[in-house]
Amino acid sequence: MGKKVDILYAEDDERTARMVKDSLEEHEFQVRVVYDGVRAWDVFRYNPPDLLLVDLEIPGKDGLELVECVRKINERVPIIFYSSHMDVAKELEAIKLGADDCIRKGVPVEFLIAKLNNVYRRVVRDDGNHQVYFLSEMTKFNAVAGLLTMDGQMILLKTMDARLLHLLCVKMHEVAGYEYLIRGLWGNFEYKEKGNALRKGIIKLKKILEPDTSLFLSNTFGEGYVLSSSEF
Repeated sequence: MGKKVDILYAEDDERTARMVKDSLEEHEFQVRVVYDGVRAWDVFRYNPPDLLLVDLEIPGKDGLELVECVRKINERVPIIFYSSHMDVAKELEAIKLGADDCIRKGVPVEFLIAKLNNVYRRVVRDDGNHQVYFLSEMTKFNAVAGLLTMDGQMILLKTMDARLLHLLCVKMHEVAGYEYLIRGLWGNFEYKEKGNALRKGIIKLKKILEPDTSLFLSNTFGEGYVLSSSEF
């Protein structure tokens, strides 16, 4: 990665903060830990990091309030939620406010590191646009414009197709649950009513992504869908 990636980590549990900091610094990250949202906001304004890693439930300003403040002054810094208290409604709110990823505590540290690297490289590669997702060497997706580029060919997706792909990109290599997808697309969770429409959307998206053989959009029975890449 060249220079160490500077991470500002907002986490009120000192034991968790120490363990994550030690693990990340073993993998060439530089980690500054703050224990509440007010302090995180102060540090961010005067010494912004390369990447913001934040727990949802922190004192002072909670994670969502912190992200809302950050996005008002900085649209480019990657923001990743790392929390054990992330229900679907809060996860979707985080994405709406401008978070790049939401990772549940308890995943292997190797997975967390891979996600951090992936998000940071993505932003660097596109000159600071945190809403451009590099899905593989031949495919990238601009979530703001709804523009999919595959092997140099640009495809402007319809609104619902773009929204579905964005939700899947945020959860890349993780299960995007039925509730998460349906609420993200339609605002409420009515599986009987919207489940079939979701399946049709997934089938359509699979067809669109088909030229890139490194991408996989698979069903995890009873849970949801996973977008993954063999290049991850």
